[in-house]
Amino acid sequence: MPRQRILPTLIAMHDQKPPYVSMADPGSFARYTLDKRFPEIIANVAALRSGIPRARLDDLARETAEGRISDPFQDPGLPCDSDAFEAEELSAWRGEIAQYAGRLWGDAPFYFAETFLYLKILLAAGYYDSSCEYFREDPYAATKAEELERFLSAPGMEEFFASFAGMRAPCPEDFAAALLFMLKANRIDLSNAKIADLGRRLLLAGGRDDLLVDHTDALAQKIAASQNIHIILDNAGAELAADLVFTWLCLSSGSRRTVVLHAKAAPFFVSDALVKDVLNTAAMLRSLPASRGMGEDLEGFLASGRLLCRDHYFWNGPKHFPDMPESLRAELGGADIVLLKGDANFRRMTEDRRWPVSVNLEELTGWFPADFAILRTFKSEVAADIPGELAARMDKENPGWLTDGRWGCARLVSRTG
Repeated sequence: MPRQRILPTLIAMHDQKPPYVSMADPGSFARYTLDKRFPEIIANVAALRSGIPRARLDDLARETAEGRISDPFQDPGLPCDSDAFEAEELSAWRGEIAQYAGRLWGDAPFYFAETFLYLKILLAAGYYDSSCEYFREDPYAATKAEELERFLSAPGMEEFFASFAGMRAPCPEDFAAALLFMLKANRIDLSNAKIADLGRRLLLAGGRDDLLVDHTDALAQKIAASQNIHIILDNAGAELAADLVFTWLCLSSGSRRTVVLHAKAAPFFVSDALVKDVLNTAAMLRSLPASRGMGEDLEGFLASGRLLCRDHYFWNGPKHFPDMPESLRAELGGADIVLLKGDANFRRMTEDRRWPVSVNLEELTGWFPADFAILRTFKSEVAADIPGELAARMDKENPGWLTDGRWGCARLVSRTG
């Protein structure tokens, strides 16, 4: 199965934008996702939630393979309550769907097709149907809980938590260690079993040799000097636990510091974090001897308002970050630093387009309202800030480097110098 890097379109980014990564790109990871990963994801949901009418999921599997995109809100076979969506949220979905209605799934942009798949899974599962017993129930909750328990009981975890327990005046090196752990945990993405298995094996492995862009030290210095930190979350399970370790470190070391966690408003991409996942993870940390103090502190920070956890439909919507609602843009604009976790957030930041891999992220994201950092494991065929000679060497020595989950980046983008 080929997973070759899509060759960039050599055009000037200021003259016009390159096309979106598409399911139609032959030999691409996007096409592999349509042909192989989509059927697996649908089958796994069927196994997890026996109450979903199997015919709905079978129809969805056939539709993604050979069918055309249509507006599910006009499909009486997928009931949902109109007030289950915010007005702006429903408008965003219908506007994006209208652009691609009538196309084969195999001709759709990659990011749109992925988000549309997860929307249709939730519709099939009755998530938006108040008459269904599974209304507003996360179909992936059991999988997330299993992954969190696996992480907390893994060899070395007790020693890991003990290494952080006494840090009340951390130095930048401590923040750097926590950031690196957050990044390594990003590999454990339950929508991609192969990469998740790799992530579990390498979670506690030290070193930064697998970072192709490494601003970890500069980012740690920035964190140490920041009072208002925002984190756009990615996966629940091991990654969210690592995010909360970092959050605890930030809040334990600065009495005026606040951290805002931005979670999905609905279950997406199998393991993406909801507000209730944050609360469940903090409670799990409190229940274990090695991390009890940390969990108690986190719950105290939530109670005091120094730790805020918010969700927004945009985080699990079909639009890219340049189309972020003004209210959300204004909120992020008040941050000293915004940490964007994971591959999907990076793809949305760059509009999931076929930029040359050497494109400069500062120039590409001048519209973003605050200093930000990308903590990302490469799981798709979009990259930035990779020098041409490095990309050529990676293509030769590690042909699957953009999608195999081994490589990553910690990229700081500063607006204020």
